[in-house]
Amino acid sequence: MTNQHGQSFSLLELSQKGVSDPKIRKTELMVRARGFEDLANELGHVATFLTITCPSKYHRSYATTGDDNPKWQGYTPAEAQAYLNENWKLVRAKLQREDVRFYGFRVVEPQHDGTPHWHLLLFVEPRHYDTLINIMREYAMREDGDENGADNHRFTEVKIDPNKGSATGYIAKYISKNIDGENLEAGVYGEDPKCAAARVDAWAACWSIRQFQQLGGCSVTVWRELRRLKAMMDESKLVTEIHAAADKGCWKTFTDLMGGVFCKRTEQAIAPHYELAVDTATGVVKTSMYSEEEFLKVLKGISTGGKTIITRTNEWHLS
Repeated sequence: MTNQHGQSFSLLELSQKGVSDPKIRKTELMVRARGFEDLANELGHVATFLTITCPSKYHRSYATTGDDNPKWQGYTPAEAQAYLNENWKLVRAKLQREDVRFYGFRVVEPQHDGTPHWHLLLFVEPRHYDTLINIMREYAMREDGDENGADNHRFTEVKIDPNKGSATGYIAKYISKNIDGENLEAGVYGEDPKCAAARVDAWAACWSIRQFQQLGGCSVTVWRELRRLKAMMDESKLVTEIHAAADKGCWKTFTDLMGGVFCKRTEQAIAPHYELAVDTATGVVKTSMYSEEEFLKVLKGISTGGKTIITRTNEWHLS
């Protein structure tokens, strides 16, 4: 890749500078998880670790024997993920109606036959904990909830006791085994953990499955764009302090200054800034591959207080 200044880098060199690099992605996830936990401890919120699986008809084979599952209806991992996503939309809508607010992370990983299941580390106000769990269990059991094994495996909950271990510790191994396998003795089935992580990565790419997602909290896009800036010039004290927190890698302070863990995206102190994508050679605005009437927008920087700060100044092309 070559930019407008004639500087050239390989795709590998560029990928190693951002969250495409496994080590950077893993470190960032752990920093954000720890920041959420620190916030929860300060605010008196409780943590829970949840696992949600698909009904039997989404599974091609049995876990213990590997034999074909006669209930399988030909669903692919992508279709199983679509089921979980649709179920999650209903859960979130119900929780919003009940005014239950939460934040945390979701990790998606394959089971023995490639069917995805979800692990969620969530933080919630103590008064809403039971409502959160009951609603999530209700929706997880709606489809084929009476089938054998559903009560024990469809939805599981572990309320995290800070005296026995940290919330971040619960999710750390799931992050590791789905990114690089570092610091693990073995994979789920006793295999080499690094090889297992590579296979999970290939599985996610094959079926277009998003492995990690932050739920609630402040914009990670703003966090990443601020970390691209070496310094802030002539900005307000608040913006300067937010930049300093992001630059130091303190997700807790960053979240506090941005407006708090429950602050709406439209009310946060800094927002991502997008502009129309323009072909620099022709000056023509780029359009979607699906429709010439749909103009493409690209991330260019951040905006705050009616002011825009451009963080992405280079134009790249294959050379």
